[in-house]
Amino acid sequence: WYQRRVRVRVEKEKGTDVIHAAIEKLENSNQTNWESVTMEIHVSTINLIKTADRTLLAEHRVRFVSFMALGKQEHHLGYIVHGGPRIFYCHVYQSDSSCADMARAIQNACNARYQLLLAKQEEMKRNQKPESTGILSFWKRLKKKSPETERRSLATKG
Repeated sequence: WYQRRVRVRVEKEKGTDVIHAAIEKLENSNQTNWESVTMEIHVSTINLIKTADRTLLAEHRVRFVSFMALGKQEHHLGYIVHGGPRIFYCHVYQSDSSCADMARAIQNACNARYQLLLAKQEEMKRNQKPESTGILSFWKRLKKKSPETERRSLATKG
């Protein structure tokens, strides 16, 4: 995936309008220092590698990608990544051809990541004992172990 990449700070974590505004901002700024990158898209990360010398420029965790959209023209793609509390960056890519295949690859990575999360949650549910979860069961256990409760139960039995 040979693309050019630029990062723009944005105010919101989602929205096609946010991505289109970031792309427009870059087009209007006459930005000429876009780097040529190769994208490696995996289930948990998107790696950006400088094409010229194969150095790793950035690694984005797929779980922090909050939104993605093609530009008004298909040779642009943007996705928004959480950069911290209330900090969001839109990463914009440009290609001589369509970015639709890259968008599908990122979408597949996000879907695979989501499926892994669901499977992990389901496994955790199966491994949990029903009695050991929740605040009510905590209070029941506490009540059972309380010396006062034991004394009351002995007094009523005797």
